[in-house]
Amino acid sequence: MATIVTRAGKGSPLTNTEVDANFTNLNTDKAELSGATFTGEIVADAGIALGDNDKATFGAGDDLQIYHNGNNSFIEDTGAGNLYVRAASNIFLQGASNNTMAQFVENGFVKLFHNTDQKLSTTATGIDVTGTATMDGL
Repeated sequence: MATIVTRAGKGSPLTNTEVDANFTNLNTDKAELSGATFTGEIVADAGIALGDNDKATFGAGDDLQIYHNGNNSFIEDTGAGNLYVRAASNIFLQGASNNTMAQFVENGFVKLFHNTDQKLSTTATGIDVTGTATMDGL
């Protein structure tokens, strides 16, 4: 049976009965849980810190995983079906220095960039290329 010692060592250890009776008044700096199940929404106002190789997993078989391995970051979907990325209007893929690499607009265009310069854009009738287009054959 585990005991809980009051903060800063004041008073004697609490018994399980005292903890049960006074749980709403329990004041602790850290909670350590293993295998806990929560129902309802969990709010983390300051964020959730995961270490290298720790994964945020979703789905019955951990089908979707988001993690960092110390060098690279991953969004990995290993389950059945597709991975969808949705936004209210535009989706941008950007590098660490906020340089746009690609832009996707619903019911509109796709633009691809090289070194922040737009090089290719889809249009209602085909594509527009800025610069030279090199093709192996037609």
